[in-house]
Amino acid sequence: MNYTALSLAEIRSGLEDIARDVHATFGGLDARQLNWRPDESRWSVAQCFQHLVTSNELALQASKDALGNAPRSLWQRIPGLPRLVGPALINSQAPTARGKYKAPSRARPTASDISGDILDRFIVQQRVLADWMGTLDERSAARAVMSSPFVRFVAYSVLDGCRLILAHEHRHIQQARRMTETAGFPNL
Repeated sequence: MNYTALSLAEIRSGLEDIARDVHATFGGLDARQLNWRPDESRWSVAQCFQHLVTSNELALQASKDALGNAPRSLWQRIPGLPRLVGPALINSQAPTARGKYKAPSRARPTASDISGDILDRFIVQQRVLADWMGTLDERSAARAVMSSPFVRFVAYSVLDGCRLILAHEHRHIQQARRMTETAGFPNL
């Protein structure tokens, strides 16, 4: 999938598909399974979803700020920079990307014992994001430049921010799926 070319309608459809897939794939897991990790260096299923919920909240706020009357940073005003940075960032976070990245401190899971309602919160957030994206004009979203909520000097279009959300979610849902396939994962 070429995440860098997705329309808002395709992103919204992707978010809805993810909500259904997450419910079907992980909805039957109990809190013990959601929080299981083979070792301290790897995230549990619940931590993957907590990371996504936190990242998405921050990205949504940064997008809304860019579409509102918030003052633009120097990085947002540099001509052409967002058109280069956005696709590169999207590709770096797509599930096919080979690199491993350390999550920014603002988006790291805070606990290893996360409430079992994390999947419900994620699914509700998917609907909120899809509904919000439905209110956007695609050309305006492509022109509006947001600052990354994690690295201030990184700027990209709001449309690329929406694309990034979807690519990033696919990456971490694959990570969560791999966790359930890891030797030692507790069965019911």
